[in-house]
Amino acid sequence: MPAKILMFGMDGADPAFMDAMIEAGDLPNFKRLRDQAAVHPIENDAAQGAAQFWNSASIGAGPAHHGHYFFMQFKPDTYDIIPNHESSIPDITPFWNRLDREGYRVAVVDWHRMMPKPLDNGHLVDNWLGHDPLTDTIWLPPALAEEGAKYFQGDPIGGGFELKPRETAEEIGDYLHHLFNRIKSKTGFCCDQLRKHDWDMFVACFSDAHDVGHHLYHLEDESHEAYDPAIAEVIKKPLAECYRRIDEAIGKILDAAGPDAQVFAYGGPGMETLITANPVMDEMLRRIDWGVEAPPTVAETAKQSFHSLVPLNLRRRLAPLVRAVRRKVAVNDFARRRYFAVPHNDNAGAVRINVKGREKYGVVEPGADYDAVIKELTDALMTFKNAETGLPLVKQVVAMRGNYDGPYIEELPDLYVEWDRDTAPNNFRKIVSDIYGEIELAPVQRTGDHNPSGFFWGPPEMHDPGIKLPEHIAAPVMNAVRSACKPSHRATPSHAAE
Repeated sequence: MPAKILMFGMDGADPAFMDAMIEAGDLPNFKRLRDQAAVHPIENDAAQGAAQFWNSASIGAGPAHHGHYFFMQFKPDTYDIIPNHESSIPDITPFWNRLDREGYRVAVVDWHRMMPKPLDNGHLVDNWLGHDPLTDTIWLPPALAEEGAKYFQGDPIGGGFELKPRETAEEIGDYLHHLFNRIKSKTGFCCDQLRKHDWDMFVACFSDAHDVGHHLYHLEDESHEAYDPAIAEVIKKPLAECYRRIDEAIGKILDAAGPDAQVFAYGGPGMETLITANPVMDEMLRRIDWGVEAPPTVAETAKQSFHSLVPLNLRRRLAPLVRAVRRKVAVNDFARRRYFAVPHNDNAGAVRINVKGREKYGVVEPGADYDAVIKELTDALMTFKNAETGLPLVKQVVAMRGNYDGPYIEELPDLYVEWDRDTAPNNFRKIVSDIYGEIELAPVQRTGDHNPSGFFWGPPEMHDPGIKLPEHIAAPVMNAVRSACKPSHRATPSHAAE
């Protein structure tokens, strides 16, 4: 029996897009899964992005219980913004490690933005052919790397779509060729692992729809402002083709797992046209705090000079270094301000308040002073409008404190500013406030971004109307493993379960 429980992770998969392709007959294996499953729509927490979506599901608790909100995290003791694997965000124990500690044999391949921890009885692979990996591939146990090398060596697109210019049909086609080859290689690895070993649970994740959705979403929709008919004639519909390739992979892995495996699938957050004001979030905050006539920050001045003096192609190659330098420069600005923007997914800006006793150089008193700043920001942000339509820029301002509770609430931004995409015909070009003036936005490279939608499919008997948010995913999967796997099929526990 290759696997008792099989789980698919579909990073960046959009349920509406998938459903349309299933109804058109383009995804036969997804149709087979969906038709045999209890289907649960998932709605991500308000204004949250992909990192929160996957981390919450992995531990069975919301963002205040893990503190992981983006792949870059703010450090209150230094004001630096660094990759989350280098930060001091809390160590978390995902559901597969909890099962492993109980003695179950578990394998996990590329859960999105996981914080990898060794398994005593199984295998774990992280950042192998995944979305914008932040580290080299992690193989646990390390000897597993020799197995992986048989399927794929090197990765021409491992640095992401933006690593080099990809503007022509030939350049985009080359990128897709490598991306589809990654799907094929990971599929072969997963199938052989299933055939070679007796697993209690095997988790296979694909993030390719995440990549294609971000960068090539405009080629799926002729009404998109960036749609290029000449390129579309050659490339066709890349996101749809990506789903077809993943569908083929699903079919092969299902066959390798065997007919008796119980199957789960977790996917999202979905994709839609990118509409964001994140690039000017900090300028909005600066004007709210210091007034329209306040001089730009040192970091903003450096950014403007860089964009005006350095050609686009060179900017792309230098982007990682420049971001690191700009973050260092911004530290001095942040330390003397009441609040500032921190990086977040493009669906919402994120605001950190400089609080005394929490930030090293905090200026805002906790309590009534903090609450007054929250109200001031909320009221001010709602005055901004999309200059093109005259309609509100902001859909809602979400305060973490009061809406979420957990031991790591202080790791999260204080406010999320969710942009109103529903009324914007295309990405924001200029925003305006009667109080804070006009701000122009530079074009962005990505054309697709996450929406809140996701899905969770489980065995047909799992009809639980309470499963809605990402953090409700871990418990039913763990319970299924415990129910399906008899003691005779379990490894000897190496230590007590959590």
